[in-house]
Amino acid sequence: MSTITTAGTAGVNRFNRSQLLRTGRLFATDPELRDTVDLTSTERTWHRLDATEHLEIWVIGWPVGSSTGWHDHLRSEGAFLTVEGELVEESWSGGEVQDRSLWKGEGRSFGARHVHNVRNLGDRPAVSVHVYSPALRGLTRYALIGGRLQQTSVERVGSQW
Repeated sequence: MSTITTAGTAGVNRFNRSQLLRTGRLFATDPELRDTVDLTSTERTWHRLDATEHLEIWVIGWPVGSSTGWHDHLRSEGAFLTVEGELVEESWSGGEVQDRSLWKGEGRSFGARHVHNVRNLGDRPAVSVHVYSPALRGLTRYALIGGRLQQTSVERVGSQW
């Protein structure tokens, strides 16, 4: 398994969105990546590949029909890349939902407070790599009610994870 770390690296304390996507692409090339999650599970499974204060990398296994629910990543910017299968990202922008399909090898980056719901609508399990900077401190959860997103909770690292 490949490992990248910035621990002890002077001057590296923030990664921009394009660097996050490139880092995700690097990790996606690891042939052992899919072995870190349970693709036979009926629920999403995840494994943290590496983390420092400034960078965090996860792999997620997605059974058919699974989703994250509406959320943001508090103050972290991020990127994710589909390694296997197909994922659909629903984004909240300008008061409406916008869908984007991400097939194997496709990814996207996003800014802090980007609200989205990621789903596996395909007919087989999917695998993705997710990269955040700074490291995740938590998620804000939302519900789509009456055509509007409403905050429902904030999950903090260490309390609900």
